[in-house]
Amino acid sequence: MKAALRLGATAAAAALALGAAGSAYAATPGATATTTASATSTGKTTAAQARLTAAKDLATSRIQGRLATLRALALAVQDSKYLTSAEQSTLSTQISSDLSGLTALQTKASAETTVAAVHTDETAMVDDYRVYLLMAPQVRLTEALAAETDAASTLQKAYVALSDLLAKQSGGGTSEQKSELADLQSQIIAAQAAIGNEVAAVLAIQPGPDANSIETALAPARSAVKTAHADLLKARDDAKALRSSLKS
Repeated sequence: MKAALRLGATAAAAALALGAAGSAYAATPGATATTTASATSTGKTTAAQARLTAAKDLATSRIQGRLATLRALALAVQDSKYLTSAEQSTLSTQISSDLSGLTALQTKASAETTVAAVHTDETAMVDDYRVYLLMAPQVRLTEALAAETDAASTLQKAYVALSDLLAKQSGGGTSEQKSELADLQSQIIAAQAAIGNEVAAVLAIQPGPDANSIETALAPARSAVKTAHADLLKARDDAKALRSSLKS
């Protein structure tokens, strides 16, 4: 009888243990699913955040590159030996405006909460400022044209001096000397004509989304710089040859 009671108690305990184990197994699938969903959500959030951070870092780097270029351009304008005060003022004002605008844009980009917003800021960085495509060429071309204007003025003074010297020669100089003097003046005039009003035209170009349009607008000034340079070299050679012949 006692043995039977002991067996019954053992069986009951076993049944309770199995029931508890069954409940535990029954609860496991739901808990696992919840944990998996949470991990997946966390993974997606982490990946999205990583993409946003990478986008911000790239935008910041691109903006900082432009800011560095603008600072270098500002120094070039400030130290120029050829730019007029008006040209320096115009370029410095534009550079200062771009520096302020891009600095503000950098702050805005770093605070964005979506990658799309960062990309929009990058578009503004390019289209609204055009540091590489426009601002840098504006400084270089204006400086080059100013230098050529100065060179033409110096050569014109040389022409006047050589003309006076030639006039004192017997018969007003040889035919070759007269030809060199005439060509000297012709080349100076050609250089000045090439330079024309290109500085004003270059400084009037505005940034925008159409890169081809900007390149087209800059093309005449680039051509003028090359043409004037060639004319001034010829004028310089005429002046040297004439001066040498007058000394001999």
